Amino acid sequence: MLAYTKSNMLRQILVAFLSMLGSALLAQTSAPPVPAGSPPPLIILIGPPLSGKTTFVESISTTYGIPAISIEDLIKDNAAELEKLRGEGVSMAEMRYDPAMSRYLKARLKTTDVSHGLALDGYPATLVQAEDLSKMTDLGLKPIAFQLEVPDDVIRERAKKSGQMSNRPEILEQRIKDYHREMDAISLYFPNAKIVSLDGNQPEGDVWKAIRGGLEGAGIKPRTKSK
Repeated sequence: MLAYTKSNMLRQILVAFLSMLGSALLAQTSAPPVPAGSPPPLIILIGPPLSGKTTFVESISTTYGIPAISIEDLIKDNAAELEKLRGEGVSMAEMRYDPAMSRYLKARLKTTDVSHGLALDGYPATLVQAEDLSKMTDLGLKPIAFQLEVPDDVIRERAKKSGQMSNRPEILEQRIKDYHREMDAISLYFPNAKIVSLDGNQPEGDVWKAIRGGLEGAGIKPRTKSK
């Protein structure tokens, strides 16, 4: 019951976040172009571990010239402090759920030019982080969110091939549980907007094509390469 209540609270916070930023999420790839003068995008990728969020955020950054901030980078850059904060038996991968992540994000934003937008990889991951993000209204960005849907068994198979410590079975299972607790069926709780749900179990190229279609359908164009 506690997990269910917490999940509902997260959804409500994210709804408030979108309302505070004054923009609806993209409902479908055929959405009309954003009018001239519209604020730059805040692109949020939601998905379970090993769903490809980092790969796609990097592609978004390269293709559209939008800076990206990864929760993995925040963990790495603040590893010394996180080592002191984490409890016995808690992996560094699990520290992505710590409230300190919001503080690290705010610090990173001070040195990040968001005039062309921002893409977030792995944040928000909890109710607290979503609430913190909802308060960052001074960013002046238009949110667009994509939820990558990948079956748990596929995630487990991908983990076997990754070899990373954060994807060991005992850690991975907790991360999967955490994801479902916080993010399941989140699109059902948006009264005036929808998160774009994508089949993340397709080939990488197909998922990327769907993301590009969603972004460009919302009026976000690839950056022009200088000659």
